[in-house]
Amino acid sequence: MKRIGVVVGVLLVAGCSTVQSKDVRTSGISATYVVTLPETTDVANVSASYRVGTLTFIELGDGESVTSSGGGKDVQLKHHKSAGVTDYDGQLDGVVQAGTEITFDLKRGSVDDSAPTSTVKLPERVKLTQPQTGTTYSRRAAIPVRFDSGPSDLPSLVTWAGDCIQPGSLQLEPGRTEVSIPPGSIRPVTGTPTPGRKPATTCQVTLTLTRRTEGTIDKAFKDGSITAQTESAREINSAP
Repeated sequence: MKRIGVVVGVLLVAGCSTVQSKDVRTSGISATYVVTLPETTDVANVSASYRVGTLTFIELGDGESVTSSGGGKDVQLKHHKSAGVTDYDGQLDGVVQAGTEITFDLKRGSVDDSAPTSTVKLPERVKLTQPQTGTTYSRRAAIPVRFDSGPSDLPSLVTWAGDCIQPGSLQLEPGRTEVSIPPGSIRPVTGTPTPGRKPATTCQVTLTLTRRTEGTIDKAFKDGSITAQTESAREINSAP
């Protein structure tokens, strides 16, 4: 199951802590809800985390829970804690239809306000058909990108990252299902090389296509975000 990778990774580096929910009113909580649609399996992965400030996570107490529902299914999210990061996740099996509304319901104790109506709609899923995994492309040549998708009025984003290149991105307007990454768009890493080590000029690159929707956070929270996204990724080789 995909977790809130980039955000959690940054916070881990900075150092995080966890406090008990009894010490925090709902009006002081920043909520983060993420729905992720895998490329192939018919399941929606749902996750939730709650924070005070940037680095302090909140752990729900007795009598409190967070549930996600949509498409006639519901699941109570399970607690996870690692290195100070506390979050909750689960799966909605068979819930992948574009436009389906996903709801997150945070139930709190009698002395705190619950937050039952954070909602977001699922985007149309995407699946890369080109480039193929394992293909090698010169950075001096264009890279064709094509994908399958149902009709959508949402933009899509192509991103690339690897050890020997600088990360980059290219946005596609709604309705586009193909694009060519222009020659020279994928640039080699610059900087001072490690003494005694020759910098790599060829490396594996992850090319990812993402489509995302944003929803509405329950007004009981201080602030936060709720997103639903679908991704398709391929590992290619980047050469000079």
